[in-house]
Amino acid sequence: MKKTIIYAFTIGFLTLIGCRDESLNPIPDWEPGVHGFGVFADITEGAVGSSNKANIADYGKNFPLSAQNADAAKVNFKLRWVSLDNKLTVSKIEVYVDMIESYTDPDGNPKTASLGSGGVLAKTITPAAGNRQWNAFSLSPTEVYNLFKDATVKYDKVNAVPVFNNPATPRPAGAWFNKTDKFVLTWRLTTTDGLVFKTWEPSSICADPTAVSEASANCSLTWSAR
Repeated sequence: MKKTIIYAFTIGFLTLIGCRDESLNPIPDWEPGVHGFGVFADITEGAVGSSNKANIADYGKNFPLSAQNADAAKVNFKLRWVSLDNKLTVSKIEVYVDMIESYTDPDGNPKTASLGSGGVLAKTITPAAGNRQWNAFSLSPTEVYNLFKDATVKYDKVNAVPVFNNPATPRPAGAWFNKTDKFVLTWRLTTTDGLVFKTWEPSSICADPTAVSEASANCSLTWSAR
């Protein structure tokens, strides 16, 4: 009798497994993806005054305050896309820049304004290199200034005032940027089949504490004016 029960249970269990409808499985299949890794091209890993991921979060380069010889003060970058499973190919890299200005509001509180509302398209790169290979480019102070020269901020919460022609806090003659200005570089990756990747998991990929490697990735690069 016991053997009959066990046999019947086994047959029933196998029948249930064999009839399982995988379309009802709540766990989706993992899809392929790509992520981007950017560095300041002139900064080497382990540089003085930098963290383990020196090229990623630290201020590796600066723009000059003066507009004179601005083009000679360009910042060099390198970007590469990574497909861990080699299933996707990136056909376009869009580079975005945001300028962050710090100021004090009428109530005396420190504030920051994103002049590009998170980023303005600065360059479009057709990758000349394949998976895990570097693509080099640069940004000059002139290019960045031209992106934001018409930007305005409501410093008093009401009236929009041109950032580079603010009578309340005039910039020195011949100067474009202040020492409190920051610039943030981000990127979007478009694959040959039309997929777009522009955000990555901040707690893992973007905050990877390991040293720079072909599998590492970050979400932005930040520099300032000095």
